[in-house]
Amino acid sequence: MIDYLKELVDLTPYLGSEPFEGVRLNPKKIGREAFLESAPFGVEPAPFFEDGFYLKEGQIDGNHPYHQAGMYYFQEPSAMSAVAALRIEGDERVLDLCAAPGSKATAIAARLKDGLILANEIQAGRAKILQENMERMGISRAVITNSDSAAIAKALPEYFDKVLVDSPCSGEGMFRKYPRILEEWSEELVAHCTARSREVLENAAKTLRPGGRLVYSTCTFNLEENEKTILWFLDRHPDFHPVETGLQDGRAGFLGLEMARRIFPADGGEGHFVCALERAGDAPAKSAPFFKGEKQPEAAAALKEMVKMPLEGNWLCRGSYYYLADPDLPCPAGVRILRAGLQCLELKGRQWKPMHHLAMALPKEAFYFHRELSLEEAFAYLRGQTIPCGEKGYGVVTVKGIPLGWIKASDGVGKNHYPKGLRIN
Repeated sequence: MIDYLKELVDLTPYLGSEPFEGVRLNPKKIGREAFLESAPFGVEPAPFFEDGFYLKEGQIDGNHPYHQAGMYYFQEPSAMSAVAALRIEGDERVLDLCAAPGSKATAIAARLKDGLILANEIQAGRAKILQENMERMGISRAVITNSDSAAIAKALPEYFDKVLVDSPCSGEGMFRKYPRILEEWSEELVAHCTARSREVLENAAKTLRPGGRLVYSTCTFNLEENEKTILWFLDRHPDFHPVETGLQDGRAGFLGLEMARRIFPADGGEGHFVCALERAGDAPAKSAPFFKGEKQPEAAAALKEMVKMPLEGNWLCRGSYYYLADPDLPCPAGVRILRAGLQCLELKGRQWKPMHHLAMALPKEAFYFHRELSLEEAFAYLRGQTIPCGEKGYGVVTVKGIPLGWIKASDGVGKNHYPKGLRIN
């Protein structure tokens, strides 16, 4: 691989050296100052994204209560550049077409206000991880799907204002973090990834409205998957043209694509290619079928007993699960939908149970009571232990004022309702 890339970049000085590690705060949960005061590790600002940092001291710990509460997301610093290049303005419809595990989808959603995101992943196992990360980060104005790009393009033509294609690639920018990539890499793999990226990019273009912005990115270095793929696409789509990414760090792209950005290890990141394209014209996004509400008076009554904040949306029932979906969320035909909106309740027999997503998506003030935990208590809660509590009924436990999950309190004890599949050892 290193020999194959020698005309572009000399990677030999980085063999055996430590990779850059990063973390991105979640502004839906915590502010910058509070994050810097409470983070259980040392950080320094990273140049690629407003909410991004280098992890300088300490280690990645996915079991830490702050992480489980969705305060932050561990992400390689240069990978944050793709979302920065989208230039999210707050009220747009955004498609993340290759979204798992959710690092970029959660960053997009955190910057949206009245906008919405459709996050898609073609592989079922990875789509489940995407769904879990979107839930942990408290995202509710979203549709999560598990389909191929052609199905999305057919169902939602010219529906989105902005589209991200963070394409599955040969991963040359991850060789320090995952040394096995050096063993698995081949020119045949590059050719396979190039063909797949071009297919996804073709379908992505169909979903973008005239005047919209498309960002293509990879975490690989070679020309085939990057500049040559963009040039191939532009030759087939004269209504698209490159535009500035807005990224100041890194370096210009090759083969005349100076507006694209390249980030190599020497630039402060493991490696990313980012190119922003704009579609000619200026037309509003097209409409699409949306989720039709269902009358669920019993579910609505049960929800009022658990959450004091008024919640609006269309009730959806899927098996024993009940959701609230904002009326403008798209319901694409022919697409496998894993989740739309906020998963609120489960009906088990005749008993209503609040869902974890509901606790993660709302502030502590939304609940009838909240019980602040020390770190020691929070770790115990994540292991499934009960929590002393003088209240009665359903409420949430919090760390640093941020909901971590549900308890059901009675007789001085809060029964643990943290999902068993998420519990730590």
